[in-house]
Amino acid sequence: MWLFEQPQSLGLSNVTANVRMTVIKLVGGGLWVHAPVAPTRECVEALRALGAPVAHVVLPTFAYEHKVFMGPFCRAFPDAQAWVAPSQWSWPINLPVQFFGIFPSGVLTADTTPPWADEIEHRPFASSVGIGPYSEVAFFHKRSKTLLVTDAVVRVPSSPPPVVSASVLAEAGGKLPAAVAAFCTPPGAPPAPPPPADPAARASLGWMRMALQVLFFVPADLVRPEAAFRRYSGKLIVSPVLRKLVFGNAVLATRAWVDDIASSWDFRRIIPCHFDAPIAARPADLR
Repeated sequence: MWLFEQPQSLGLSNVTANVRMTVIKLVGGGLWVHAPVAPTRECVEALRALGAPVAHVVLPTFAYEHKVFMGPFCRAFPDAQAWVAPSQWSWPINLPVQFFGIFPSGVLTADTTPPWADEIEHRPFASSVGIGPYSEVAFFHKRSKTLLVTDAVVRVPSSPPPVVSASVLAEAGGKLPAAVAAFCTPPGAPPAPPPPADPAARASLGWMRMALQVLFFVPADLVRPEAAFRRYSGKLIVSPVLRKLVFGNAVLATRAWVDDIASSWDFRRIIPCHFDAPIAARPADLR
């Protein structure tokens, strides 16, 4: 099993996090690719250096930040079969996935039995994000006892991922625009202190701000993010954004999905598509 990471920016902001692709070598020799990243020359060369053909490429969610690379990745490996999560859609115009260069060999519903089912099992989840359906498929790699998810759970590292550049961290740790500072500061809080002069301290502040924006979109205090960052980092959590927009609106479906995963799969680690990985965790931790 190999993990590939790239930096990924949140549009119209200086927020950058890591996005992760997981590659598993199947018993038959082919590579199974989960949540493909951008097929840059470096990425393609690294995959080919593994000495096995890319056999299957899996899009485990409807989300744009993962879907955007699926078509280009499949073009880079045209002999691979493409598999997609159910309920694919786009906004503002709902176009079929073929419009994005994705030509699925199958859709990963509960009734689908893909060629790799003996080695990697799957469980789909469906809910809503208001303007459209939310879909995510969880996977269990039996040999390594690994649970793979997209966004369902994460662990925010205390320090930034290596793929996030120093210049981006320094910018995020600098002085906030007045409008942003006013909007993301609790009422009655003292004026914002000047940005840290020490580069390491400034990078640390930048990472705290960026991580909280990924988790919340609009955190309560970007000027002084230390307390909130300590609360949410270093442990397995559900992103507050997903808790509010998705799982909280489908409590029974969420419970059924988690119960199914936790009772069916005896995993020892979790690999999400963002932040830390692998995370030492068992079914009780997921619950």
